[in-house]
Amino acid sequence: NYFAPPPTEVNTLMFNVQKIMLKLGVAMAVLHNEVACAQHEMSPIYCHSTFSADNNVLFMEVLEKEAEKLGLHALLHEKPFAGINGSGKHNNWSVGTDTGMNFFYPGKTDQARELFVTGIACLAYGLCQHNEVVRCCVATAGNDHRLGAQEAPPAIISLYPGTGFEKHVDSIIAGGPLLGYKAEKTTADPRASSAMPAVCGVEDRNRTAPFPFCGNRFEFRAVGSSQNCSFPIAVCNTIMASGMAALSSLIEGGMSHRDAVAQMFKENRH
Repeated sequence: NYFAPPPTEVNTLMFNVQKIMLKLGVAMAVLHNEVACAQHEMSPIYCHSTFSADNNVLFMEVLEKEAEKLGLHALLHEKPFAGINGSGKHNNWSVGTDTGMNFFYPGKTDQARELFVTGIACLAYGLCQHNEVVRCCVATAGNDHRLGAQEAPPAIISLYPGTGFEKHVDSIIAGGPLLGYKAEKTTADPRASSAMPAVCGVEDRNRTAPFPFCGNRFEFRAVGSSQNCSFPIAVCNTIMASGMAALSSLIEGGMSHRDAVAQMFKENRH
């Protein structure tokens, strides 16, 4: 179902919703089938989290109203049918400075690369030390039927920055420098002479992980399809702030930047 063209009525619905959302100032970037029967996905272009959460709620309202006009019903329940994949939201989230630097983009300068490694150390601390809070923010009656069942993501909240970055973390813990991680895109060999190699991301995008790295952001994949995204986003911001405070305390206590990051990784990697 993922690769098939959407049914005519569903395609009409998605384009109608896209048109209305564009008039409301919300550009939709993606619309396609999903894995389960009669399951489909639409995604807006990223923006500031407060606006994005509002846009998402607005989209849900428009979707339900437009579906009724076509004799359809948009099910926003996380697990409406037993034995069929449920629905969720992919909360793409990143943190930046007021000068435009993204904590979760590997960058092209030493300063940006150090910020990237430091940012993930803070996130690792937050997810490890406040794991129950993160799990609770997506624990609803509908969503708990979905998480940890026969589909991704699991109910255990974990961070997946990629195997290449994990090797770099091991190096830092062993005493290596913060710099040295190479964020280089690779290609996948299709092993067919009639097909070109496919360009891959910087890291393998683990679609089964609840918190995987996606090149310049992390994706909180455990949010329920009926949820307002504002609360999970607030929790993500809060645990990140907790990690930043912990790192700041180590550095202000006399520890070097490198050693503080290494300790954060060592204590919060399992």
